[in-house]
Amino acid sequence: MTSTPSTRKRTPRKSRTEPQSDADVLLGAAIRTARKQRGMTLVQVGAASGLSHPFLSQLEHGRARPSMRSLFQIAEALGTTQQELLAAAQPPTDDLQRSSATPQVDATTGGARLLMQTKGGTGVTEFLGAPPAFEEFFRHTRHELLYVVSGSIDVEIVDADGTHRLVTLGPRDSIGYPGETEHRFRRHGAEPSIVLVIHTPDDPKPPIGS
Repeated sequence: MTSTPSTRKRTPRKSRTEPQSDADVLLGAAIRTARKQRGMTLVQVGAASGLSHPFLSQLEHGRARPSMRSLFQIAEALGTTQQELLAAAQPPTDDLQRSSATPQVDATTGGARLLMQTKGGTGVTEFLGAPPAFEEFFRHTRHELLYVVSGSIDVEIVDADGTHRLVTLGPRDSIGYPGETEHRFRRHGAEPSIVLVIHTPDDPKPPIGS
């Protein structure tokens, strides 16, 4: 993913009041390990991500939970992806997964957690809830598919010619777009949503006859 970086340091507001969890500690440790493997200091990651040094320190010690946006900024600074950091915290398997043991990030309302990440680069992330208003666009190199399990969301997509498309998705609706496409989504209506985001390393071939 790429995004226009902010020149102002930001300290994300803590979004949770529950006690420190093992999953938060594991995610913080994964971020710290990735940072040290790249020979970077907290100050350097802060400068590259636009996030404050104190917040990054709390995050690495499991005393704060990142939003998907702040995890994205950290991943960009470290030259990796949010999914890779979540996978490093607790690599998902095909076996039974308990939600309480899976590293989760705040998604304004609810949260997001990685369900699967293969070595080939395919990943599945579950979003519980969506922001009530559009935030900054996301853009990354992998093809993405949004599948709505429940609730409704508005999706804004910027096509290659610069055209903005706004579509509303309800239960069992889906939409896909190639890598490098700017996109974002928000809650539609008052009902909470559950959305699966599937990333694949390459643009999938269209179905025969499409």
